[in-house]
Amino acid sequence: LMNEYREGLLLFDLMEREIWDRSKTDTIGQKQFYLDNQINYQWKQRIVTDIYSSTNKKDLLEALKYVKKKKSIDFIKEKINTKENVKIMVQSGTYEEGDKIIPIGIPFVNGVSEVVQVGDYYFFTNTSNVLPAQTKDLTEAKGRVINDYQQALEANWVNELKKEVTIKVNKEVLESVKKQLKK
Repeated sequence: LMNEYREGLLLFDLMEREIWDRSKTDTIGQKQFYLDNQINYQWKQRIVTDIYSSTNKKDLLEALKYVKKKKSIDFIKEKINTKENVKIMVQSGTYEEGDKIIPIGIPFVNGVSEVVQVGDYYFFTNTSNVLPAQTKDLTEAKGRVINDYQQALEANWVNELKKEVTIKVNKEVLESVKKQLKK
């Protein structure tokens, strides 16, 4: 048991040094891995938009009227919401095609959309910019690049180890272990 524990710690230290730490600190390796695999780090089409939502269609239509008059979000919230009741909610940001926050039926075009209903909620968007599908830059994809780079380092390391060592399975012992586990 002590030997297994010692070997486990040795393996952990080796993995930490050869794979985990290296994948986090090797910025040159990360960049080269990113450049070699850019196809895996792509944005879908995105919109820069304000998503207006309400459970009351009348309140949302009132907000829509203000948006068409180029009123600010704060102005609209102040006019429609009360201290006791939030009637209109607005979420602003850049959202990718297929993002769950974007209501079904909202087009990816500049301008104010029509009102759509999803369940008990009504929505419309005020989109200021449509961004085309494009490659993410390294800073945008960094977390995923590090994770993928770590997996690639581990796979390469295991392949190198397999080249150095021949693994033989003692079928007789394997079968006896399987029988004991079934009991």
